[in-house]
Amino acid sequence: MEFSYYEPAPALRELVSSYYFVSLPFEVSDIMRAEIANVRFILQGHVASNLSGEDADFQPGDAALCGPTYGWSRIKFAAGTRIFGAAITPLGWRRLFSVSAEKLADDHAPLQEYVPSAAKPLIAEIFGQKDNDAVVRAADALFSSFVSEKRLVHDDFIEQATHWIVDPEPNEIEHLLDHVDLSHRQIERLCKAYFGAGPKRLHRKFRALHAANRLTWMNLSDWRDIARAAYYDQAHFIREFKQFNGRTPQEFINGPHILVRMTLEERLKINHGSPFSLVG
Repeated sequence: MEFSYYEPAPALRELVSSYYFVSLPFEVSDIMRAEIANVRFILQGHVASNLSGEDADFQPGDAALCGPTYGWSRIKFAAGTRIFGAAITPLGWRRLFSVSAEKLADDHAPLQEYVPSAAKPLIAEIFGQKDNDAVVRAADALFSSFVSEKRLVHDDFIEQATHWIVDPEPNEIEHLLDHVDLSHRQIERLCKAYFGAGPKRLHRKFRALHAANRLTWMNLSDWRDIARAAYYDQAHFIREFKQFNGRTPQEFINGPHILVRMTLEERLKINHGSPFSLVG
């Protein structure tokens, strides 16, 4: 399996935090942990996924807008599959797509349904390129073509909420409330619109992702110190870790889980326009 990250054009990096390519010369069945929003282009091969109990198949030429997910899912790649993807930040979701992140949370839809008519031919351009650099340039052209500055965006809230969830130190919801002058109802509504879920669920997801990231990046063999730092007890930690990562902490340490490990290791090799895509 080959996994590589690329940086989008500077003007796009607050919206599209990173690009990535995945190439699988052999068949792979694996688990996808909870993710941030993505756009994925199937360049070659075949992908079968099971998200929220529903089977989906993707063929070459398919472009999917994938909302943020709040649980693990199973995925299978046919031999010879090659995928190009783009990690979408909460600000990018709002500037690029006219749909609430909550509507597509734990779901996906054809990208063509959510881009202007003038941008649709640019989707096809991505599939016609011969090398990675050319695909990246085509993606820059595609996303740049339909950025909308007209949609109202609560920039300060997105910034504060992003800092809150990407901070690796334990942060409860009260930390967010202290930094935004908004009511509980407003925070709930904005979190769902930009991040796909309310603040409690968002907090639980990123706490579990941070734990998995630490196990990988710090090459830890004992998860108990992480559990003590952010969870009530070990049972609570194990339950939530598995809910969002698809494995218990010990299974995560011992198992191959090729896709997740390679993803996390490769992410450290580029600068991310937003720490959101580094963590999630």
